[in-house]
Amino acid sequence: MKRTTLILDEACLKGIKDLARKEDRNLSEVVRALLAEGLQRRKGRRRREFEIPSFSMGKPRVNLGDRSALEALMDS
Repeated sequence: MKRTTLILDEACLKGIKDLARKEDRNLSEVVRALLAEGLQRRKGRRRREFEIPSFSMGKPRVNLGDRSALEALMDS
């Protein structure tokens, strides 16, 4: 396990200390658990964020392989 330094605002630190006292755990245990939980949530959320909806646009009005017909339709 690696050691690191975190810079936290007072409200965040107070919340972590309160939770540690309430659960009778040390700060490191609480921070590790909160980070792991947050990372897990983001991991699951990421998949849903990149879902692109698809819509039925019906049949094409022109053969997309026919460049002349496609240009004529776009010009009109």
